Amino acid sequence: MSPRKQPNTLFKLCVKTCISLINSACYVIEKSYPENKFGDCEREAYALKCHLMSMLPARLFDVLCLERTCCQYRGDPRIQLHVLTHPKMTVFRKCDLDNGIPQHFWIQNLPNFTRLVVLDLKFVCTDEILQIVGSNCLLLEEINIVSKVDIGKSLINASVLIRNVSDAGLYSIVNLKQLRILAMDPPRNERANRIGRCVSQAGIIMLISELPYLEELRIESCDIGATLITTVVDIGPLSLKKINCHFASGEGIKKLIKICPYLKELSVTHLSAHNKDAILEQLALSDLRLTRLDLSFFFYSDSMQRLLAVKGSYLTHFSLWEIEHSLTLEAIVSIGVHCPNLVTLCLMTQSKCLVTPRYFKKPDNIFRQLRNLTIGNDNYNIHSILTFFLDCTDNLQKLILKYQTKINIDDTLLQLIQKGKLKKLNCLWLDCTLEVSKEVVKQVIQHCEHLQMFTVDFTEDISDMQKYICENNLDIKLGGY
Repeated sequence: MSPRKQPNTLFKLCVKTCISLINSACYVIEKSYPENKFGDCEREAYALKCHLMSMLPARLFDVLCLERTCCQYRGDPRIQLHVLTHPKMTVFRKCDLDNGIPQHFWIQNLPNFTRLVVLDLKFVCTDEILQIVGSNCLLLEEINIVSKVDIGKSLINASVLIRNVSDAGLYSIVNLKQLRILAMDPPRNERANRIGRCVSQAGIIMLISELPYLEELRIESCDIGATLITTVVDIGPLSLKKINCHFASGEGIKKLIKICPYLKELSVTHLSAHNKDAILEQLALSDLRLTRLDLSFFFYSDSMQRLLAVKGSYLTHFSLWEIEHSLTLEAIVSIGVHCPNLVTLCLMTQSKCLVTPRYFKKPDNIFRQLRNLTIGNDNYNIHSILTFFLDCTDNLQKLILKYQTKINIDDTLLQLIQKGKLKKLNCLWLDCTLEVSKEVVKQVIQHCEHLQMFTVDFTEDISDMQKYICENNLDIKLGGY
């Protein structure tokens, strides 16, 4: 049966109680002064902070600040932050309620936090704030500088988003030499007319070339690999360990490997019908020891097999979105043989060749470490392929099945339950095309001792199932579409 819900730890209860008491005190202070005497209100909040600092360890303020949303504060979030922040705090992550705080508050208070190692300013960041951060928070190893966004009007009176971080802000943080993780806005389209400030590709290249320990650059909807490949600036070697590349070529990948020789995780999408093998051959010839490789719109070719034969022993995560409809069980066995340390495998294919021969004998010691499996989309035999993988590993914890045709899988699930193949699952996601009866859903919940996430499309009323979960105090999220 799915695990029972556990009571909160004594530490969590203490933290929640502390925050609740602090919120009450802050609210009393705030309501004791009119709006035009906010300075007096701040001084009294500071006195409360000093009292708490005399009793509580500095590291506890990190926890209180991170968990402050567990109890809703009804007043001005600035008062709460005045009390919960500490000069020695090492981690600060803003919450959604902080988005409306004026810029002046951050400029006034961030200079006090010189010990920060992690700083999240998502949706409140501006060039002016980055100037303060770059001068005072020199120990930072992780920062989120996604810009504050305002709403404005264009020349044709249409609503547009106005960003507040530009290359000037990026220049302000080149002094943060300890940075390892950086999250920021995507660069502007050079041909687009934008209102407000925007970062450029040149600004991004300048910044990452100045940060010697930067391992991860998080930019939503940005082809970081292509940005590095196409730059005319001589950069590298960089310390980046994670890269995505959507418009790759053999020569481009070769240049990227030279710029980022320490890569551990690489995601490549190649929409063109040509030169796919050249990319794989460059990876095979390189000195990279990738632990994660995601390949989209490739096919299982001889070049891919050679790549896995050379580099597969380093891989713990492998994903293949196959487009030639040619993936076979033999190819899957080859992946298992060449990648003995795989923990996560994702195979997306339309191949009609993915079937298990009647007298197929599975090789020993393949996929033994597999814990996370995603497989889709159509034309494969769910029963035989699932049986194949679950006969290989006894450690599967997460299973995602995608399919494009309506099909009932009651018998498959029941058979796997009877064999004890699902007993270690903690997450099961079934596509909406996969029909499962309510009785089988109950069987899954009863026999999977670790299951905490279960997504399945219901064709029947499940109020009694939810009641069963509640009455038995089960720690499982059961959801549909």
